[in-house]
Amino acid sequence: MNQLTKGTAVTIGKFDSFHLGHQLLIKDIIRASHESGLTPKILKLSVIKAGIMSRAEEEAFLMESYPDIYVDNIDYIDFTPEFMKLSPEEFVRDILKERFKAEYAAVGTDFQFGYNRSGDVNILKQLGTAYGITVNVIDKLRVNGEIVSSSNIRACLERGDMQHASLLLGRAYKLSGIVEGGKKLGRSLGYPTINLGYDEGKLLPRYGVYASRVIIDDKQYSGITNIGIRPSLDDGDRPTVETFIYDFSGDIYGRKVDVIPLFYVREERHFASLEELTCQITKDIEYARNGSKS
Repeated sequence: MNQLTKGTAVTIGKFDSFHLGHQLLIKDIIRASHESGLTPKILKLSVIKAGIMSRAEEEAFLMESYPDIYVDNIDYIDFTPEFMKLSPEEFVRDILKERFKAEYAAVGTDFQFGYNRSGDVNILKQLGTAYGITVNVIDKLRVNGEIVSSSNIRACLERGDMQHASLLLGRAYKLSGIVEGGKKLGRSLGYPTINLGYDEGKLLPRYGVYASRVIIDDKQYSGITNIGIRPSLDDGDRPTVETFIYDFSGDIYGRKVDVIPLFYVREERHFASLEELTCQITKDIEYARNGSKS
């Protein structure tokens, strides 16, 4: 973190996915920073569970979508024992005011802070007045009557509902990574695939087969992706993200690729033979091609 030389407009939260609701908070601190000559800053509270976005994906998304937010304007705050013991007033005084020079803060209606989550938005407003921080509380965003939340997006991913997850995110869920070498069994079956080296701290959607979009060097291709442990191949417990790209034959090992699962085709299952697996792959590709056109 760079030494701060002027006041900041901050937003605080876990920001598990930077969904549409989170983006309201980001837009608000950018607005406030422009109006008052402040530096916009995102204070992201670290979470232990797998994230909907990896840190690299978060930073790339913010820099692309909100050029006012630089990497230096994103601060990750760990839940250390010392941090968790802070009282609400200590949090405002020591963290917001002293450490981050906050003069403006935007939070959601359910924001809680301090020891045992004892502080709420009303206490934050009171403490903000005492320490010279203007506090703006922004209502939960709803899409088609449904609250936009990371927990709802996680539920969509757990059941493989990529369309609904994308609606709440405001963009497609994607897996980004470097293409790694694999067993190359797909090549012998007539369906050469790429294996994506994704961030292991990222939440994967429901295991199974998906119609997918693949982005290579800003070019888009259609494909079909298996996410999971590939029980027919005895790949162990580490999930893989393996994609067959239609009408593509280039060598992209070591290259960065984005894989966007579009819709769920079927669950993973064990096949008695490679011939049976090949037959099913052919059916999956036909289904995914037809479904992606509808």
